[in-house]
Amino acid sequence: MPTSAKTGTPYVLLVTVLALLAVFPPVATDMYLSGLDQLAHSLGASDAAVELSLSLFFLGLCVGQLIMGPAIDGFGRKGPLIVGIAVFTVTSVALLLVGDVTIFNGLRAVQAIGACAGMVVGRAMVTDLFEGREAAKTMTVLVMLMTIGPVMAPFVGSLFLTAWGWQSIFVFMVILGLASATLSMIVLPETLPKEQRGDTPFRDAFKGYARLVSNPRFLIPAFVAALVQAAMFAFITASAGVFKGVYGLDNMTYGLLFGLVAASLAVFSHVNTRLLNHYSPEFLLTACLPVFALLGGGLFALSSTQNLWVFVVPLWFAIGFVGLLSANAMSIAMEAARGGAGVGSALLGACQFAIAFLCSTVVALMTAEDASPMAIGIFVPALAALALWFAGRLIRPQEVATT
Repeated sequence: MPTSAKTGTPYVLLVTVLALLAVFPPVATDMYLSGLDQLAHSLGASDAAVELSLSLFFLGLCVGQLIMGPAIDGFGRKGPLIVGIAVFTVTSVALLLVGDVTIFNGLRAVQAIGACAGMVVGRAMVTDLFEGREAAKTMTVLVMLMTIGPVMAPFVGSLFLTAWGWQSIFVFMVILGLASATLSMIVLPETLPKEQRGDTPFRDAFKGYARLVSNPRFLIPAFVAALVQAAMFAFITASAGVFKGVYGLDNMTYGLLFGLVAASLAVFSHVNTRLLNHYSPEFLLTACLPVFALLGGGLFALSSTQNLWVFVVPLWFAIGFVGLLSANAMSIAMEAARGGAGVGSALLGACQFAIAFLCSTVVALMTAEDASPMAIGIFVPALAALALWFAGRLIRPQEVATT
């Protein structure tokens, strides 16, 4: 089994544990989607009030990463990671005990702050241990393994809901947190030596954020990644309203279809690892962003169709392109953030979930008489990502490497 040259830890084991940590957010969002109506009934709240818990979770992920980034640059990678897992686990227990939707939604935001730890630490560790195309390949493998969450979570969530109710989903989150903490302590190395840590990490973070925000080599791919990911969050947010509300699927069928579409992320991530043997991440973004935008436009044109599969087929490809494009954009941004990987990872994640919060909120507020909310939530970010990437290349020309 190959090992990381810098740590001696088996590569497959290292990446698998990092992927398990990064799967916290999709598990915490996707598993309970089909049970939102059951949750609303249990809390005596409206559907809109319960749906707000999803948007607040995205907002918590945004804020949490801005906190976690400086923390892992100042105190090392593992300590803040364990604290984050503990916050996620304890909050998951608390969510089982509350009976008020306002408190529930507030706890979801806190839970997200803990959930973001694995994502921030994972990206930083990849940057600590790998460079260039190896970093892009590892990031792609990480994204590919992370897709196990979106693929399986809705279906598993439907099984849990049918057998034990919505509370069982949060029991599963508690078990996930405990298992992940144990594996992290045993398997993961500390990849940031003490001599490379900052003495005043939070004060230094402001300087780091300012430096990265003024650096187009970081900012442009970071926002491209965020806009591409926004398409996935639009799909997540609108999926129940479209598949169950518009096309009339039951909980189990909805979970299966959601998983089928999300599986495209794994397929395209695998394709990306092969393409990176021959092409640079920059070249792949330049070549594939126009195709992604065309797929989004096709979805919008087909959003009023009464045939579910006419809409789902192009949706499968559009969501698949998220897996291909986002990993390449993230690796480019993180390469520009080398020397401050924690702050770079935090700012990258904050950009992603700030846009996810805005996109999911807008999509949630749109009336789902057909599939147009989902289609618009994919098409508009795809166009914006395309425009931003090519505008950046005009402002700051750079060679598009193919080998």
